[in-house]
Amino acid sequence: MTERRRQWARITTASSAILLLVAVISLWQVSPELLESYDPEANSLVKLGPGESVTFDIEESEMVTALRLSHGETPDSELTLLDDEGSEVTGRERGRMDPNRLGSDEKTVYSPVRIFENLGGSYTLQNHGDTHLWLVDDEESADKLLGNFWMYLLYIGCCIGSPVGLVGVILAIMVWTDKRKMPDQFVIINNGSVIMDDVQSEGSDVERSEVAPGPFWEEDVGASEDPQDDVIDETWKRWDEG
Repeated sequence: MTERRRQWARITTASSAILLLVAVISLWQVSPELLESYDPEANSLVKLGPGESVTFDIEESEMVTALRLSHGETPDSELTLLDDEGSEVTGRERGRMDPNRLGSDEKTVYSPVRIFENLGGSYTLQNHGDTHLWLVDDEESADKLLGNFWMYLLYIGCCIGSPVGLVGVILAIMVWTDKRKMPDQFVIINNGSVIMDDVQSEGSDVERSEVAPGPFWEEDVGASEDPQDDVIDETWKRWDEG
C-alpha cells in the first residue's frame, strides 16, 4: 500500500507541475489581450469627469464595476446610480475578489469603488467626486476572451493543476507518515546466513534468532579419545562372588 501511494504521489505531483506550468505559459501569452479587455480607458460604458452625469442604456449584465484611479489607497465611490424610475441602485462595496486593474500601459492602476450586479435597462450615473469615474461591463469584457485558445489552457491548468497538486501533497504526507510508522529491521543469522527481518510486535510467536556458529569447532575436552576408557571395570564383581 505504501509503495502504491508513493507511486501515485509522484504521478499527481508531476501532473500538477506540468499543468501549472501550462497555466503560467498561457497567462504570459494571453496577458496583453487580458489587460486590454479589462482596461477601463479602452473598454468602458461611460467615463465621467468630476461633477458630471450621464444617462446610458445597458443590456442585461451580471456585473458592472465602477472604478477610479488608484494612488496606493482605495478611493471613495462618491457616485449615484439611478434607474429609469429614479430609484437609487446602491450596489455593493469592493470585496476580496475584486482586485485592482492595470491599464494597457501596465502602469496605470484602477481601483474598483462600487460593484453593481444584474443591471439591465436605462440608468443615470452621477459623479460626485473630484476625479474621473469609469463604469465597465465585466461580462462584456469576459465575452471578448471567449474562444481564445490560451485562455482555455489557462483555465484548465489552474482549475485542474491546483487540486491535483493538493492530492499529491496529501499522498506524500501519508507516505511519509507510513514510513515513520514502519518497524525497524534487525539481522537474523541462520546457519551462517544473514537475513534482514522486521521487528515484530510484543506477543508474536516469532522464534528468536539462532546464535551463529563460531568460526572454529571446539572438541569436548572432557571426553576421552580412547573408546575403551568408557568400558566399566567389573572385576570387583568376580571378587565378591568368590
